[in-house]
Amino acid sequence: MENSAKINRTLREQAKPHPVFGGCNKIALGYLLQAQKCVNELNKMGLHVVNIEFDKIKPRVRIEQNAITKKFEKTGQALAYMQGNDGVHFAEYQMMVEGIKVIWRSYLH
Repeated sequence: MENSAKINRTLREQAKPHPVFGGCNKIALGYLLQAQKCVNELNKMGLHVVNIEFDKIKPRVRIEQNAITKKFEKTGQALAYMQGNDGVHFAEYQMMVEGIKVIWRSYLH
């Protein structure tokens, strides 16, 4: 009987809503709307969205590198936050658009 009591307690705990989000999808829907606004703004800027990462509650938008992103890199409108080597040296840049983090990879020559 002791194991069944533990199982029942565990099931009750799992059924409780998340303490921050309260079991409501309102926050997630708000971020989806914000991501949509971000993609619309990127489209106006001439930037192409490669994908939208939803691995955390707040999405990140990944775009293709082009002449416009190079301008952002040179003028300081974007921040280099990571460097690496996947056979070629690269830096990853980020900027905020409509409250959403926009990232891209720039290969260093």
